[in-house]
Amino acid sequence: MNDFLNFSLNSLNLLDNKIHDNIKGTFVDDFIHELQSYLELQSNDKILENLPNNTKLHFAKFENNYAVCFDYSSKTIYNIPKSYFKGTTPEVGEALKKVSSKDFRVDYTGIPANTNNIDNLLSECSYATLSSKINVLPEYYQISDIGIDFAVCKNLNTNKPENIPIDDIPKNAKNGDTLVYKNGKFLVK
Repeated sequence: MNDFLNFSLNSLNLLDNKIHDNIKGTFVDDFIHELQSYLELQSNDKILENLPNNTKLHFAKFENNYAVCFDYSSKTIYNIPKSYFKGTTPEVGEALKKVSSKDFRVDYTGIPANTNNIDNLLSECSYATLSSKINVLPEYYQISDIGIDFAVCKNLNTNKPENIPIDDIPKNAKNGDTLVYKNGKFLVK
């Protein structure tokens, strides 16, 4: 199931990236975006299901119908639907605990994250993805900023930002370049 979700979502995102300008505002464009949202929700639910109960996260912000939360030790960002929060609404930096796959609560015994540093903490993390036994499609990335330790890239398969260690980026790569991840390494396309 994970492979099918990954393949479907990646294929749809690549298709959307290639033809979006030509079909913008049409019925087909709307359908693709609805299907992307649905597949993203399905894969997000699978990711949250696989998190062990009592997992500790920190709340960063709300985006649309999701709470952006992160685990700084694993440098992973999770999107948790607002409807999964039971009890009170979290404040920026508050600790959270997973009670069950669709039940997250503020953990008043947890140590909150520094609210002044949330954006920096998030910039060092990347979004959780479904683990897949096979990577059917090559991964494509667009470089938006090359830093000292990481290159901030947009994963064109998932449309999400990812930090790639600078040592993994080809020396001739520059901002705006598209990279392809092939045979265990990144190449400028």
